[in-house]
Amino acid sequence: MALISDKQVAQFHDKGFFLTDPMWARDELLALQREFERLHQEAIEQAEKAGDAKGVEIVRYRPFIGQVHTRSEIAARWVKSPIYLEACAKFIGPDADLYYNQAVLKPPEKGMSFAWHQDSGYHITKPVEYITCWTAVSRSFLENGCIWVIPGSHKRGLIEHRRDEKTRETVPVDTNEDGAIPVEMEPGQVAIFSSLTLHKSGANTSNEVRVGYVPQYHHPTMVSARTGEPWGDLYPVLRGGKRVDVGVEAGVYKWA
Repeated sequence: MALISDKQVAQFHDKGFFLTDPMWARDELLALQREFERLHQEAIEQAEKAGDAKGVEIVRYRPFIGQVHTRSEIAARWVKSPIYLEACAKFIGPDADLYYNQAVLKPPEKGMSFAWHQDSGYHITKPVEYITCWTAVSRSFLENGCIWVIPGSHKRGLIEHRRDEKTRETVPVDTNEDGAIPVEMEPGQVAIFSSLTLHKSGANTSNEVRVGYVPQYHHPTMVSARTGEPWGDLYPVLRGGKRVDVGVEAGVYKWA
């Protein structure tokens, strides 16, 4: 039985995103959340040792913890979940690699917002477009900083981005927010969207933590537009339409 309907495929191409039903049991989600809480605490300790006050603030209140699959056996299995592999098959093709994956947390009352951006704006690849699978590990709603999207914005193509050194964000030089909508999610739902779809997330003003997991998938032949070399986690998950079961050491992890 297909997890992604023809209607959802059509919405992806027309609007640049769609939302799935919940895909995991509550106990599975809680186990993943505990892993992220462990990694978050480790990241805080590392930032404090580095002595970077702004870095500590960001790690505490807007952490993005990357390459989680190399630091958690649960995450290494999670990135090959059926919903992700089906999304790869439908929107990338029979061969796909994990491009990047990160845990994103917003602590209660202090979780910081994150500005509008396209995921492709961070590092331009060839081909430029890939898929992002924003997964709600906890409940995600307006008050605790759910994501927002601009439906159809992927049709604008790649927008020039610039680095904001004050906030340490990469943002579009021009963003028309008309038509923006919040994407509130129950635990286990996945917002699957194009890397060209403009999105952001709000601050957490609630008393509930917001926990997300964001694996992204790309073509195995993808290269950096700047260097012409392979780029990203480069971890194979799908070949010939079938799941690939190799250890995380099979990834190349080229991020420089």
